[in-house]
Amino acid sequence: KQTSYYRITKNPYHYTRYNKGASGEYKIFATLQGYEQSGGKFLFNLYLPRGVSKTTEIDLILITHKGLFVFESKNFDGWIFGNEAHKNWTQSLPRRSGRSYKSSFYNPIKQNAAHIRHLRQITGYEIPVHSVIVFSDACTLKNVTVNGDDVRVVNMRSLSSIVGKIMDDAEARLTD
Repeated sequence: KQTSYYRITKNPYHYTRYNKGASGEYKIFATLQGYEQSGGKFLFNLYLPRGVSKTTEIDLILITHKGLFVFESKNFDGWIFGNEAHKNWTQSLPRRSGRSYKSSFYNPIKQNAAHIRHLRQITGYEIPVHSVIVFSDACTLKNVTVNGDDVRVVNMRSLSSIVGKIMDDAEARLTD
């Protein structure tokens, strides 16, 4: 209850702990909470207009002097297979029979790109935006291919170092 996460979301402890989506978003916040000390601000579950009477939901945004970090949280288990160009990615979960259960989900890079496109319609294009797709540490990223430096796909354990590197390499563009 003392965190900005609770003040903004009003999500109680048990909901956050046992809701897979909220838990993943909270873990991102907890990992990066230290950026609040240098002026960083978090926004959670941000709904943006997407055409007429439609919206798109951004899981989490971190606003810093170096730009906006737009996070897509994927609190998944198992093995993850995906390519930046493909429409869908695959999650593979082991089964007791020795076979695996596979399910597909929409490409999170494309999902976050759509979020950023709608965000830029509000903020403009001069503000730097960093796309970060965060998978839980309970999954293994297998054959996940990303071309270019405009998006990062990471496990939670790498999140702090990736954001830190982006912060080190970027110049301040926003004021308080």
